[in-house]
Amino acid sequence: MTVRRTRLSIAAAVCMLATGACHSWRTQPGPAPEAIGRLNGTGTVRVTRRDLSVLVISNPTVVGDSTVGSIGNPPQRAAVAVADVQRIDARRVSAAKTGGLAVGTVVLVSALVIAAAVVAVLTSWN
Repeated sequence: MTVRRTRLSIAAAVCMLATGACHSWRTQPGPAPEAIGRLNGTGTVRVTRRDLSVLVISNPTVVGDSTVGSIGNPPQRAAVAVADVQRIDARRVSAAKTGGLAVGTVVLVSALVIAAAVVAVLTSWN
């Protein structure tokens, strides 16, 4: 039972690392229209309003004086006035996190293979 719990704990840890790795939020410089304009209507942004509420918007564009895109599941249209935007963060691939995940996975799998080999050798001696 202990071995099974250990395996489940390791699997859960790997899944948690994998979901958070590879991407990170990066603050976009400049005013909101310029930051959104650089994305060309693709990707996902996290808009922090002046009241500190946060909205995650997919496929954002600037229409008039607002940042417009879709939120939620099923997607619904949402708009935030540019004047209400405090900060915009774009979701980007993080090379460091991706590399760390790859190295960590190799180390973890190697450790599991070695542990399984040790257990096999010890049980064959009995």
